[in-house]
Amino acid sequence: MWDINGYPDYFFDNKGRFYRFTSRGDVKLLSRTVKRYTQGYTLKSRFFSLAQLRPLLKRHGRSDE
Repeated sequence: MWDINGYPDYFFDNKGRFYRFTSRGDVKLLSRTVKRYTQGYTLKSRFFSLAQLRPLLKRHGRSDE
């Protein structure tokens, strides 16, 4: 449902769950992380808060933006 600019292997489904494609082509469910008091996700060993991640999201299948 949502892709992440700069991170083609990571995506959100329509229920808001976060997934990643592994090097073997499998889909792995990832959980939300809390670092100190901030919620977010880890992408390629880098922590992104929800506020940092939101501008990177784009709808899946849209190429006009």
